[in-house]
Amino acid sequence: MDSPAPVHNSYQRFFAWTFVLAMVLVFALVWIELAFPPSPALPLTAVPAAGAGEFDLHDLQLLLTVTALIAAFASLAGLVVTTPLARIARRRAQVRAAVELALKRQDHINWLAAEHTGAWPAPARRPQSPGRHRRHGTSARRVQGNAH
Repeated sequence: MDSPAPVHNSYQRFFAWTFVLAMVLVFALVWIELAFPPSPALPLTAVPAAGAGEFDLHDLQLLLTVTALIAAFASLAGLVVTTPLARIARRRAQVRAAVELALKRQDHINWLAAEHTGAWPAPARRPQSPGRHRRHGTSARRVQGNAH
């Protein structure tokens, strides 16, 4: 599965282009409406009764304008939602890369130290649970506090 950062970036580009194209279509349709206004309306007595199945070119233009506006607002909302998601994903990827780089550097430092001393560093001990005590063998016990 793809990581979230490229997916969010592709969604962001999609919503941005959809918004731009829808707004261009809206502006073009409004310009056409203003440049070529419909013919003046005839008096109501002279207008023939329109059939239920008839569809005027002006109605098609109005339908396209409303549809383009809805698409523009929906894509703008999608762009507003995906922008913070893409930023968060980018930050997570940067932090993950920084942590991996720090681990690689630490491994390299450990390797150099082992090469210098001739032995690999001992693995870190696991913390003891509070209820369990360590058994001390024949080795000397450590002196606690400031006693030397």
